[in-house]
Amino acid sequence: MSEMTYEEWEVKYKPIPNHITGECCSFETYGDELAFVCSQDPNTIWTEMDGDNGVYLVSGYHYVNRIQYYVTEVPWQPDDDICITLCEFVTCSCYNEETDEGDPDCEQCYGDGSYTDWK
Repeated sequence: MSEMTYEEWEVKYKPIPNHITGECCSFETYGDELAFVCSQDPNTIWTEMDGDNGVYLVSGYHYVNRIQYYVTEVPWQPDDDICITLCEFVTCSCYNEETDEGDPDCEQCYGDGSYTDWK
């Protein structure tokens, strides 16, 4: 699997804006937005997915663990297996396995014992 940053992906593949909502570049997983996504060239569809260790943007249309979709001007190639890490779920250094808690005074996780590291 090939890794790249979100910024590198934007420059290379050129995500299109959501013409239905007039916002951002992502499309919902239902209704008119999903119908639009499904009507596009499959090699221009990308799926933002929830994974065990974070949130990822991957090439292709995926159903399980989907959060939202993107459509790009530039298609990915059949041999491309691209993954963009949008964030990772991190166990904080203050996490205590015995109590299954973090330090309430921790400025990183605020006592949760884990935090999200946005890329």
